[in-house]
Amino acid sequence: MKMDTAYAVQQAIDYMEERIGERLEPERIAEAAYMSLPNLYRAFYALTGHPLMEYIRKRRVSQAAIQLRHFGDSVMDTALDCGFESYRTFAAVFKKTTGMTPGAYRKAQTYYSFERVNLAERIDYSEDRELSSRYPDVKVVRVGPVDVVSYRHVSSAREGLAEEAFAIFYKMLWEAGVNMNKIRLFGSDVPDSGSQPNTHEYVMMAPVRDAFTFAHPKASVIRLPGGLYALSKAPPGPAASITAAWNRVLAEWLPRSAFKLGDHPFMEEFQHLRGKVARLKLFLPVMRKKEHEAIGIAELSPVRVLAFRSEGKDAEAKVDERMSAWLTGRAGLGDSGTSIYMSCSYGISEEADSWYELALSVVDDMDLSVEDRGRISWLAGGLYAHMTTGAYGAMTGVLDLLHAWVCRNGEYRLDDQRQWFAKYVAGDDGDLDRSTMVVCYVPVLER
Repeated sequence: MKMDTAYAVQQAIDYMEERIGERLEPERIAEAAYMSLPNLYRAFYALTGHPLMEYIRKRRVSQAAIQLRHFGDSVMDTALDCGFESYRTFAAVFKKTTGMTPGAYRKAQTYYSFERVNLAERIDYSEDRELSSRYPDVKVVRVGPVDVVSYRHVSSAREGLAEEAFAIFYKMLWEAGVNMNKIRLFGSDVPDSGSQPNTHEYVMMAPVRDAFTFAHPKASVIRLPGGLYALSKAPPGPAASITAAWNRVLAEWLPRSAFKLGDHPFMEEFQHLRGKVARLKLFLPVMRKKEHEAIGIAELSPVRVLAFRSEGKDAEAKVDERMSAWLTGRAGLGDSGTSIYMSCSYGISEEADSWYELALSVVDDMDLSVEDRGRISWLAGGLYAHMTTGAYGAMTGVLDLLHAWVCRNGEYRLDDQRQWFAKYVAGDDGDLDRSTMVVCYVPVLER
């Protein structure tokens, strides 16, 4: 299909989305796309994979599913609000599409979603069959550059930062007369530059038409550069559940894929209705790997470390807090040759048995208290299988690759008497999250 055909079909989609709760006639949709109806039917199916009228039905059911789950409107009001002319028609279409009646869906734990198609975000890459079957919800898309209206939210509290930013930005746009039924809202964490201690920042963005004419004292126009993104989803909820969704794509999917972390911004898209967030889309910036990371075998000497360890629920957060408190006031420690190590309970699903550990290598002139000396332990020496990658969260995907390699290798076997660990190697630019490299070590023995 030519690009102008894709643009015409997108015009049809935009026309339908703006009127999804109204009566939609195929002839009017074709007029909006400046196409004949037969050509629109063919082009629409070729570019989206859905027949035109089926797309409308699924989108209406998806909107109704959100309203049934998150709002207290009657089923009849929901049906009319989403473009169905009668309760009978709505109930029949809803059950055929979701497998449940509207009333049963409202009480169920399952979630039905059929999202708006945006042809500018075309699927750019199909992963291998194994990765696709394991992560069927993750797809790689290319997002084009776009000018957006932005609002930078600053707070002293990390918890609830994105939610506050969303609420303020939503109200800002609504009061300016923006049609909130069709606007897409994105957000992105601002990396900590250290210029404002004890503050956190989050940027909200919206691709508003004629962005440069939008006037508000707290808003500015910026340009999103676009690029490749691994796209996944997360339900709204506690920060821990959203963090887990990010970790799934960053720590598990990314190391197994043919991509590495890109230089463009992380983004979250807030899928909203009536000012409430129904779910999030997570946009992980990626770029193609030029080559896959190699796995090697190394003989390591024991390392004496100062360890911070916690077990059970919220172990990672507790360890991060303890180590951060210990490092406060020790700004020159990074120049002393000290290395940072991490390890955690890999392969354990039960929360009660999980643990997390961060450690600092001990150097001769390190000032240690009596309590600190009680934290001294050793990372065991010996043979290790190792791989160097970017910093991918809990490194779960990298560990999977290393363990699978050892299990398939005829010369080595896993050593369960020693602990795996990761060593962080800081980069030389200001963005440590992207420039830091990690070497993962899994203990092995010769067969």
